[in-house]
Amino acid sequence: MFCRSLLAASVAALLLSACGSSGDKPAAAEPAAQAKPPAPAAFNVALCVNDDCGVVDQAANVLIPFKNDYDNFSPFLMKDTLLVQKDEQWLLLDAKTRQPIKTLSGDIYTVTPGYFGFERDGKIGLMDYQGNEVVAPRFDSVFSGGEDQYINYQVGEKSGVIDVHGKQLTDAVYDSMVVREDLDTRGGLITADRGDQKWLINLKDGSQKQVEYGSLGEINDGHMVAAAPDHIRSGLTDANGTLVVPVKYEWMGLPSEGLVAFREKSAEPCGYMDYTGKVVIEPRFVQCEPFGKKGALAKLQSDDSNPAKNKFGMIDRSGAWLVQPSYDAVGEAEHTLLGMLGHKQGYGSIFRQADAFSYLSGIFDLDQGREIIPATYQQVGVLTPQRFVFSGADAPKINVSILGQVTPVPALGVMDAAGKVLTKPETFADIRLDKTGRYLVARDGEEQPHEALLDLDGNQLIAPQWHELHIDTQRNIILGYDLRGTGDDAVRVMRAAYDLQGKTLFTVKHTDCGADQLVDGSGKVIWPQDVKPYCKSAEQQASTEG
Repeated sequence: MFCRSLLAASVAALLLSACGSSGDKPAAAEPAAQAKPPAPAAFNVALCVNDDCGVVDQAANVLIPFKNDYDNFSPFLMKDTLLVQKDEQWLLLDAKTRQPIKTLSGDIYTVTPGYFGFERDGKIGLMDYQGNEVVAPRFDSVFSGGEDQYINYQVGEKSGVIDVHGKQLTDAVYDSMVVREDLDTRGGLITADRGDQKWLINLKDGSQKQVEYGSLGEINDGHMVAAAPDHIRSGLTDANGTLVVPVKYEWMGLPSEGLVAFREKSAEPCGYMDYTGKVVIEPRFVQCEPFGKKGALAKLQSDDSNPAKNKFGMIDRSGAWLVQPSYDAVGEAEHTLLGMLGHKQGYGSIFRQADAFSYLSGIFDLDQGREIIPATYQQVGVLTPQRFVFSGADAPKINVSILGQVTPVPALGVMDAAGKVLTKPETFADIRLDKTGRYLVARDGEEQPHEALLDLDGNQLIAPQWHELHIDTQRNIILGYDLRGTGDDAVRVMRAAYDLQGKTLFTVKHTDCGADQLVDGSGKVIWPQDVKPYCKSAEQQASTEG
């Protein structure tokens, strides 16, 4: 069921989307060279303004007035149809004529875009937005898996998988499966439990096979590290999840450029093997980072008799030094929240100790075999080959809240490869490249942070006024949402829509008197024309803000 006052969809999986993802090294591209983005596709959506709900299209034309006799609206973005509830029945309406296409007596359920779950005789099936039954009702529950990448269904206590086109891929034979992660980072493979057995489901073709491992790491260079069910041992699989190196190593690094680092047992040195398990560089290092085209950052076993030699350098594919050890520490090159690091193909972070308690960081290009950003920054990370996120010694601190704990972190800015500052470190605690590679998503430091959208030159396209921005590449739009609640109970409520250049299509703005007002892209008021009847007292506004 959907709450009329919120028109909300669950965001439990969404809260994990802040995690970084690995991938191939992006090609350098300047924003000016990019083609003009396509115009927004037609859509309609229900909005609630001052607890009155109606339906508007992409230009803020009102399709169903905000004063109406409907009981509820679906939160789905639709096009030629509308989904409304009246007298405990859901009605699928033709968007032009408002005439019913289908009448549904039970509840409806959010699944993947283009489909929704519907109920009949106590069972749930799938229907598309035109009213066609894609799957007849026979399930006890349905919900979206991954990032809207498949549909999980349950019959009794068992689970199965349907793809995004409504095709059933598996029977309901699994006790549990991973549902909250971006499966593109794992080759479209789902790990699942079936009794004491571990299974793998391929979303591409529906193939299923029993495996020896319990989970997969992120795919890189066509391979993934596989962890044993006890998470103590690791092996290596190809892109289809077939083991190419047995699950027997205490640790394995990220596969890259044909090699993967490994440590056979705890406290033993690390080395590198190829994807057949053949040792290419004998274990003699205390730390082994992923390879680029020229080499990898590594550190030999510590020499207690000569601490000056306990440094990191760059090795080639034979293990010989290409760049002599001189760095105090190294790591991966993508900057994530709280200064943590993620993988960026072809790059590594380098660190030099500034004092007893701090380090300065820079960037090393593993494909060229040279330092490209000197270790002079408080923090620095790779966004693209031409853009870097950074903070200097004079960057102000921003408080961020993680799991209820407030932590001050340095503000981040954006610079180019020559060190020219494009965005000063002032406002944002986190800046990342979005999946399309066209934008930078920046977050401020409030308890529920707001997201801003920047272009690759650091120019602000959308100000940080919404808790979440979603880039919809199917409809060529960007949606702004507010989050209400926390954790698994959090819901998101649509407040605005933009084109791919950040131009407003419509937005729900908050007025000085505490009332909301829908305006179109030109600033024209759509509803309510007069906000006075919806204004709140000072006590009500304080309660809402609290």
